[in-house]
Amino acid sequence: MRQTCAPKGRPAVSPAVWRSALAVTAPAGVGLGVGRPAEGVMVAMGALSAVLTDVAAAYRHRAITMLLPQLLGAAGAFAMLAAEGRWFAPGVLPALGVVAGVLAALGVEGSLGAMILLMDAEVAMDLPLPGPLWWPPALMLLGGLSVVGLALAGRPFFRSRAERALLAQCLTGCAAVLAPDAAGPAGTARRRALHDVLERARHTGSVGGSVLLARHLPGLLALAETASSAGARGLVADPALVGRLRAEAGRVAAGRAAGRPGAGGAWPPGRGPLDARLVRAARAAVAPDPGPTGSAGLRAGLRAGLRAGLRAGLRAGLSPGRRRAVVRAVLADPRSWLGGLRVGAALLLAGAAAAHWDLRHPYWAVLNATFVCRPEVGPVTGRALERFCGTALGLLGSGLVLALVLACAGPDGALLAVLALAAGLVPALSGTGYLYQAAALATVVLMATQLAGDPGLPLLLPNLASCAIGCLAAVLAGELFGPRHRHPVVARRLAGAVEQAALALTPRHPRTAAPAPYRPGAAVSTATAPHLQLAAARAEFERVRREPPWRQGATARWAALIDEVERTVDTALAPAVPADHRHFDATRHHLHRLATDLHRLATRP
Repeated sequence: MRQTCAPKGRPAVSPAVWRSALAVTAPAGVGLGVGRPAEGVMVAMGALSAVLTDVAAAYRHRAITMLLPQLLGAAGAFAMLAAEGRWFAPGVLPALGVVAGVLAALGVEGSLGAMILLMDAEVAMDLPLPGPLWWPPALMLLGGLSVVGLALAGRPFFRSRAERALLAQCLTGCAAVLAPDAAGPAGTARRRALHDVLERARHTGSVGGSVLLARHLPGLLALAETASSAGARGLVADPALVGRLRAEAGRVAAGRAAGRPGAGGAWPPGRGPLDARLVRAARAAVAPDPGPTGSAGLRAGLRAGLRAGLRAGLRAGLSPGRRRAVVRAVLADPRSWLGGLRVGAALLLAGAAAAHWDLRHPYWAVLNATFVCRPEVGPVTGRALERFCGTALGLLGSGLVLALVLACAGPDGALLAVLALAAGLVPALSGTGYLYQAAALATVVLMATQLAGDPGLPLLLPNLASCAIGCLAAVLAGELFGPRHRHPVVARRLAGAVEQAALALTPRHPRTAAPAPYRPGAAVSTATAPHLQLAAARAEFERVRREPPWRQGATARWAALIDEVERTVDTALAPAVPADHRHFDATRHHLHRLATDLHRLATRP
């Protein structure tokens, strides 16, 4: 409980805060002004669904993560309204839950689409409006598209700022890893931070298709591999080279032409083979070869440079054929359908319990189950605890504020001000912890209900009861149908990293049958994959830490295993290459045995 309630950071005021406050509050105010508050609240709820998907920094990535979920949400709302009154109406929402669970297996973008699909369907079910069937979905789609339009409005002015910031962070991370003080635990933390930012940049480029990331990422991945391995071995780089990397990071972040020949002066010559290899990799990262011209060449370069990433979900591949192959693999995987059955069972349990106790607004119970059942955010038990505690905190605070406003006979403008503040806190508190974001969401729902004409104070206890029902239903469904634990996923990621490290050593063998000798940065698709696999393994392990106490017995042992695999991979990929080819044979043999043991650990029942 202490770990759950502890804030993980401070609220961050960003443009998303102002977008959320404006897009959620303005429709509700306009609806009150024209005497149609229900329609205004419907548009505001559509805007809130788009706010929850406003998680990407790059504009191309932002368009995908925000626009596609809105279309899915409109389709889900129309399906629920079209089935109302039919004999199969009770089974529509669980069926949508199964579809959403399978869709969530495609990755972060699929999970966001699944959440909005169910959220809009449940809102349309609880807030029926007079008129044709397409009217409520159209209102919610209008609210969502308003947020999407505001989020993309700055693209003509800041179209590559987020990508440049990611590239600059990668260069700064490489410089930090090579700094003289990067030793011991501090160096390990810096290498892990570098791998994490590389994975974010790779994911942004693969989903958004950024041309800038397509050009620079292959060289950056090769530079990061060399720098990380050198830092793990304690090898010291030239301080002038480290300073030049920091200077180039500043140029990239500012948008200046860092890649032009002669920009920033000549590169430092270095003091040995390590510095020479780092200079070659840094030049390839900062001033990449443009390669084939035209959009086809850029897409080909993007595919070749980013193929080292993980092949899960929508993040795998860029071509339509590869995306279709990923979708077919997800549909053929029984674990995807198991996750879909878990979501459908949770929605069915929450809806049945809310109907049994005749709670007002029973969709709240189903909505809470929807928010909790998200596979990419960690174990369902920890998220359910955060959701319930945050909802209780939000209802307590918003109930006191609402009682004060009603006691003072305050106008609706006071309620709109509270709604704007709570809506702005939804994206601001995303980095602080889901508990605090859930508190802001509960305040938004309560204020929107009051503005729609339904008294909010009598709904405090039913809302809390609905939250408890939804969270318990999600936990029960997760315990019954979910995987036993996430440790096999961590083992598979570690095994993939070790296998890629063994494959990266193959071109260096002087007696290999490879047609071309090894060149630094040439084997980007193999030599850089281990660090990205390790970043994914650490992300999975952080989710394991949020599991309930009865599943955390082996957490310390798995943390030690991750550290050992990281040291093994860094040592195997160290830039100091011995002349004796027998060293490669022994290293590859050791890596293959370690990968076999990890695969055996991943398949252990």
